[in-house]
Amino acid sequence: MEKAFEEFALKEATQILEKQAGCLNAFFGIDYGEPSVGVVVTLWRDIESLKAFTGDNWKEPYIHPTEAPLLAEKPKVTHYTLVGKIPR
Repeated sequence: MEKAFEEFALKEATQILEKQAGCLNAFFGIDYGEPSVGVVVTLWRDIESLKAFTGDNWKEPYIHPTEAPLLAEKPKVTHYTLVGKIPR
């Protein structure tokens, strides 16, 4: 699963998200425990940008058809409002 998730993240998900005007960044990670778990964290300019990508079901996980076979269960999604960051 890990290799397939990594390939999906680096090849397909990255390209899909790069095309979204309001997607500022995306991070992909894997917990190699048992079972292994993949995570995607995206940073959007605003909620309207996210809705433009996901549609009316923006509170539900967006699952790309290529990603669906990689999932052991329905993904969970949580949205946060950014309140601060480390100045660089």
